[in-house]
Amino acid sequence: MIRINRLLRNEIQERKRITNFIGKINRHLKHEIQGRKQLEAKLKQVNEDLQNEIEQHKKALENLQAMQSQLIHSEKMAALGQLVAGIAHEINTPLGAIRSSVNNIAKFLAQTLMQLPDFFDVLSKEQRNNFSALLQKSLQAKSTLTAKEERQLKRALMRQLQTYSIEKPAIVADTLVDMRIYHEIEPFLSLLTTSQSPLILQTAYKLSGLQRSTNTIETAVDRASKVIFALKNYARYDHIGEKILTNIIEGIETILTLYHNQIKQGIELSKNYSELPLVLCYPDELNQVWTNLIHNALQAMDYKGTLTIEANRQDEQIIVKITDSGIGIPDEVKPKIFMPFFTTKPPGEGSGLGLDIVKKIIEKHEGDITVKSQPGKTTFCVSLPIYLAGND
Repeated sequence: MIRINRLLRNEIQERKRITNFIGKINRHLKHEIQGRKQLEAKLKQVNEDLQNEIEQHKKALENLQAMQSQLIHSEKMAALGQLVAGIAHEINTPLGAIRSSVNNIAKFLAQTLMQLPDFFDVLSKEQRNNFSALLQKSLQAKSTLTAKEERQLKRALMRQLQTYSIEKPAIVADTLVDMRIYHEIEPFLSLLTTSQSPLILQTAYKLSGLQRSTNTIETAVDRASKVIFALKNYARYDHIGEKILTNIIEGIETILTLYHNQIKQGIELSKNYSELPLVLCYPDELNQVWTNLIHNALQAMDYKGTLTIEANRQDEQIIVKITDSGIGIPDEVKPKIFMPFFTTKPPGEGSGLGLDIVKKIIEKHEGDITVKSQPGKTTFCVSLPIYLAGND
């Protein structure tokens, strides 16, 4: 009986130990579960914080992109503003030429047209033939003479006319050279020695002037059309906002057309273009690159010197080099030229954002821009990757 009681007490104690052990395990599990819940709550909070950070970074990036676009647009408007005076001149010049030519034509028609029948009646058949040949020779002449060349030719022709005893040789020489006739005048001596010579020369001069005025109008219209076309090209991609296949050389030529007035005065322009494939790019932004680089080059030379533009292909890159013959960039300045707001220009002539924007645009196209400079030769080299359509 005693033994049974001992066994029962042992059994009861064992069960208590097991119950206590199970209790400890349950308490440990409960603590573990609470810890995991707290950890999950912390992880959830961390995820929410990260999500908020991501959203903030996205907004910040969008704001930066918007600011960059605004800066590019502002810089483009500033560059366009600098071009306005030159562009106005480029358009007003051909318009003035057209107006002058139209006035010349109107004046001729009013003064001479009705007199032509009587004029031809007083000419002999041989004189009419010679007059037609004189007029034809004048109309076929295409050369453009400098003022110095005209003076030299007039002096030489006047001496030749004197040997033929032509009256008022200086006036005759002036008229003939103005008609672009200064060689082989012997077939027209019968017209120059007659008493009707002044009338014949003036009539021939006015008739050939009609052709010259027509050519002037045609050239002026072409010039004005080219400037307007360049302006349209400069602005037409503003709101597309996507890459398109673009001819890089056409973009450069557009900017050169807009800067024609600044270039033609004292700049010797040298161009070396290879045949290039179309490039998938943002053409409006690249036009801003060419605008800034060409404008800077002209300013560096004070609009007098040599501007060299090269565009070639090297492997899978388009390489554009813009070289000026200006004073160069000092070595201590070179590391700073692409920094925002850094400028060596006088106050009011530069924001210091041009080259920074150029660099950002080139990097946006996964390209690169470098500069080499020494006195008399500064070259900005732009490399752009060639992407085929559909591979962007």
